[in-house]
Amino acid sequence: MAITGGPARDFKYGGLPLRPTKDSDFEYDESGFDFENEPSPNGDVYSTGNARIGYISQECAFTPSEFREFKRLQDGSSRSGTATAPNGDVISVNGAIDGEINLVGGKATIKIAGKVRVQ
Repeated sequence: MAITGGPARDFKYGGLPLRPTKDSDFEYDESGFDFENEPSPNGDVYSTGNARIGYISQECAFTPSEFREFKRLQDGSSRSGTATAPNGDVISVNGAIDGEINLVGGKATIKIAGKVRVQ
C-alpha cells in the first residue's frame, strides 16, 4: 500500500474528471500476488500465492450535479481510470466503485477496486 503526500492530479474515472481535495492524500495498492514460502518435511520449499485486488482511494470535491453523475457509475461495472500520484507515478485502474459513497459538505471519499498498475 502506498499513501502519497498529497492529492492525485489529472484524476479521471469512467470518463469523468474528478477534483481531489487539497488537504487529502491519494492512497493506492497495486493488484498482484502475495506469496508465502513453506518448507516441506523432505526439505523442499514450496511457494503458494494468493491474488490481491488493488485499489485507489481519494477524497474528492463534488457539486450536487457532479455527484449525481458520478453515483450513476456505482453499478458494479468495471471502468477504466487514471491518476497521477504526487510523486509523478501514473496509476491506471480498471475496476468498480467499492462500497457506498456519500456526499458530505461537498466532499466524498471514493474507493475503486480492481486491477491497479503503476505505469
